[in-house]
Amino acid sequence: MPDAAPRRSVGRPRKDAAPVKPKGKAPNTGGPALDRTRILEAALTLIDRQGLQAFNVRELADSLKVFPTAIYWHVPSRNDLVAGAMALAMNGLCDELGDAPQGRWQDRLSQLLHRYRNALRKHPRLAPLVASELIHNSDFDAALLDHVVLLLEDAGFAGKHLLDAYNVVIAAMCGFATMELSSVPRDDAPSWEASCRAQIAAVDPVQRPALARHLPSLQGRAFMLRWASGEAQPLNSSFDAWVDVVVRGLESQARALRDDRPFDADEA
Repeated sequence: MPDAAPRRSVGRPRKDAAPVKPKGKAPNTGGPALDRTRILEAALTLIDRQGLQAFNVRELADSLKVFPTAIYWHVPSRNDLVAGAMALAMNGLCDELGDAPQGRWQDRLSQLLHRYRNALRKHPRLAPLVASELIHNSDFDAALLDHVVLLLEDAGFAGKHLLDAYNVVIAAMCGFATMELSSVPRDDAPSWEASCRAQIAAVDPVQRPALARHLPSLQGRAFMLRWASGEAQPLNSSFDAWVDVVVRGLESQARALRDDRPFDADEA
């Protein structure tokens, strides 16, 4: 009697197994046509509602009334879903600038920084992704980055100096907004807020006189001295000051590089 064929285990795939896109045609779900855009819009809606940590493909499939495998026909992994949702949220940042931006590079940079912050404020639960994960780079906005490089060229940057200035701009664009939109703890937020307030109130004016002098204006409104997210309490004047510092700093650096150009040509 021949040996019995090995039994195939039936059930859910392992959690750590990468999804495999099935062969053949995508299944007909009987509902509205399923495509990448519709899936990413639904993913962004879920992330906006419950945050990145709670986001999962099974719940996304339930919201679309399809099986999870149907999603993988169009978007191959959770990472691609998250990156695509981020790209969707930031879509159109450069629309008003056009293909051939006009005006001073300083004004274009200021506008770009403000537009990015405004877009992220509409989707604040994406802020942790921008601040700490690289997966959104897999679906980067080439038009946005092209505008950044173009305005830096117009400012007079080239070579290594353009690289450094580019990183300054991207850090400026992402950094303030992601810090501003940091979320409060999910667990026992009232106790956490009370602890923050108590620690600030306990600052010793003898040992920390400078901090104590300015606490009335800093507490609740300054980074590391606040208990509310910028989603509820935006830091508008501080952001305007930040943009001014970034623009003026790059302007000063570009001017210094122009003055030193004869001695710096090889490095550039």
